[in-house]
Amino acid sequence: MIIQTVAFIIKKEGKEMFEAKTSKDVTSMLGFSGCLSSECWFTEDKDSCEFMLVSKWENKKDFQNWLKRPEHLQEHRDAHKNKEAKPSVVIEKIRKSYDLSS
Repeated sequence: MIIQTVAFIIKKEGKEMFEAKTSKDVTSMLGFSGCLSSECWFTEDKDSCEFMLVSKWENKKDFQNWLKRPEHLQEHRDAHKNKEAKPSVVIEKIRKSYDLSS
């Protein structure tokens, strides 16, 4: 089993958009083969918000398959295309993987 985390530290103006995005991602993960659990943790201070997605997977390949699904790849393509027109609200993104197999 592996645990995947991804933390998004964002500007306050992106809070509602990220609430919708992370809610959609959690639902998508929970319905995906190999996902054992998924949840989103949230905190904020006066200058920023942080969304931490935490998911447990049977194995790394299952998580990689979730990342490679067409709608996820398209979201990234669209975000990259719109970068100049609309700056990102993301200040920092930190992704980690923990292996619980041993």
